[in-house]
Amino acid sequence: MSILHITLDSEICTDSNRFTQIFDSRSETNSQSTLMLNGIPVQPQHKYTIDTNNSSPIPHHSAHAISKPDHKLAQLVLYPVSLTNATARPCIVILPGGGYHHLAEHEGAPIARWLNGLGIHAAVLHYDTYSDYEQQMEPCSTLHPIENDTVAQDAHTATTEQATRQAEAPVIQPQLLMKQVEAALQAVQQQRTEIGWHVLPDRIGLIGFSAGGHLAALTATLGTIRPNLLLLAYPVITMNDPYVHQGSRQFLLGTQPSIEQICLYSPDCQVDERTPPSFIWSSADDTSVPVQNSLSMAGALTAAGIEHELHVFQQGRHGLGLAEDHPYCGIWTELAARWLQRHGYVNEAVNEQTLITEVSVPSSSSSSSSSSSSSSSSSNYTIAAIHTPADVTSVLPAIHLVGDSTAAIKGATEKPMSGWGEYVGHDMRPGIALHNHAVNGRSTRSFITEGRLQYVADQLQTGDYLLIQFGHNDSKAEDPTRYADPARDYRHFLRQYIDTARAKGAFPVLLTSVSRRLYLENGQLDPHALGPYPEAMREVAVETDTPLVDLFQHSQQLYRQLGEQQSLRLFMHLRTGAHPNYPDGVSDNTHFSEYGAHYIARLAVQAIRQHPQLTELAKLLLPEKDVPPDHSYPLI
Repeated sequence: MSILHITLDSEICTDSNRFTQIFDSRSETNSQSTLMLNGIPVQPQHKYTIDTNNSSPIPHHSAHAISKPDHKLAQLVLYPVSLTNATARPCIVILPGGGYHHLAEHEGAPIARWLNGLGIHAAVLHYDTYSDYEQQMEPCSTLHPIENDTVAQDAHTATTEQATRQAEAPVIQPQLLMKQVEAALQAVQQQRTEIGWHVLPDRIGLIGFSAGGHLAALTATLGTIRPNLLLLAYPVITMNDPYVHQGSRQFLLGTQPSIEQICLYSPDCQVDERTPPSFIWSSADDTSVPVQNSLSMAGALTAAGIEHELHVFQQGRHGLGLAEDHPYCGIWTELAARWLQRHGYVNEAVNEQTLITEVSVPSSSSSSSSSSSSSSSSSNYTIAAIHTPADVTSVLPAIHLVGDSTAAIKGATEKPMSGWGEYVGHDMRPGIALHNHAVNGRSTRSFITEGRLQYVADQLQTGDYLLIQFGHNDSKAEDPTRYADPARDYRHFLRQYIDTARAKGAFPVLLTSVSRRLYLENGQLDPHALGPYPEAMREVAVETDTPLVDLFQHSQQLYRQLGEQQSLRLFMHLRTGAHPNYPDGVSDNTHFSEYGAHYIARLAVQAIRQHPQLTELAKLLLPEKDVPPDHSYPLI
């Protein structure tokens, strides 16, 4: 039982007093309207609560959860198709992502307006997240992505005991979040003729993105009130290693969830015959929430005989939202519209899209894609597709990244280790392709001798950018296949990369290697943590008139700001038994955690924005205020 603060989309109703309601799912009428003056209710505000005596199978496990401020209700924002036309229509409730840490704005209102364009009422639920409670918590060592090269000052004042206590205890309650979603599904059914709101009670859907997809899937599989239809965009599904999104699990269940909690809150383990028809899409190269999450959910739906449609795009990134103009994923809205039309949610004709192949997979098999061209709409079949544009040539430049393990994409068995190149794409404008060619253990020499530079050269087009970051493995004098003398070979190979890019009409950009986290006996950060290699690259940049981003200096500045203890959390430091990929623990001052990789990626992007020689490259990035928030802040 929950109480929602219901408002109207501000873009169609600038008068905040015109329509504001308090919805109380405990009342017999399922609604209480309250007059609001300047955002303040005339009658006493309700305290946010849930029914702790209900018969829900969800156990209360968060004894350490912190109370949400009494004055703050979960907010449901309505997006009616028309203020004046009270025609009964379907409605879809939207759950933005954000790793249960915050809510991603680009997965809220823009999605609602897309649905409005299909003739569907929409409502965005601002459910509880960690950020809602953060101000109520004791100061801790929680870090956040860098904003304007500054670091939160309170990070230095936190105690280890406070940080450990907060990290281990779950902050938000899964059953409370599900009650909020159920209340929203109830609330949208109420007729509101004054704003043209009339909903068909048997056509109420739920769409969730990333962690919002996890919450949507939980409600659709465990909820006492379930949607009639479910859409999931790059969803978090499993709470189990190795494919779990660490940040989402931590903020939802804490750092040490029980086996029972992991199973209970993994929707793929909870699918039953009451689970609604589902539409799922993801990208095969999603480095934040691996595609195995979507595949696992599709497999569970297949086993249960639930009609669903799965689309896996060859290339994309996490958190795309509408993915407008994205060369691979941009088609998902068209596919979803056609699916909604087949389920009676869209009356208008949907344009046909010819650049896909749909295949049917029998319920007894996996929901992965195949090369078959047969199709079926039977409820016992999975409609699955892998999407590859057919001879689509984009006029937009591409960005290619070459380098070593500090930038490379990490597989599921290596996580939570991450390369900073995995997250640079979060700041790219829609339609800009980022190709991360970085490979673990490579140097300027071995990348060339293995034919990898030639492979990249074959892909380069006029106007593309080649980002070059090497140095860590070039110093390995004991390995002649990788060692590159900084005074001669290293410089020669760097020029080879530069010349290769320019020969293709592409623009080379040098990036000094990110610094290792090495401290001297006097407690100071070692300014020569990578020996002479950063300076050698700086000199080559001057000699060849090539733009240089000094990630070595930027990363050293970051480590100094954080201090010796706080900077540990940027790197791979895990205690024994903390992660199944590292059962014996790990202490690594070279490779980044997911959290650290996010930080370094933001450093690189900020440096590009500020570089006087990279103004054209900076135009390929989202304006800083429009960058979608990162979806994971794991506390390691």
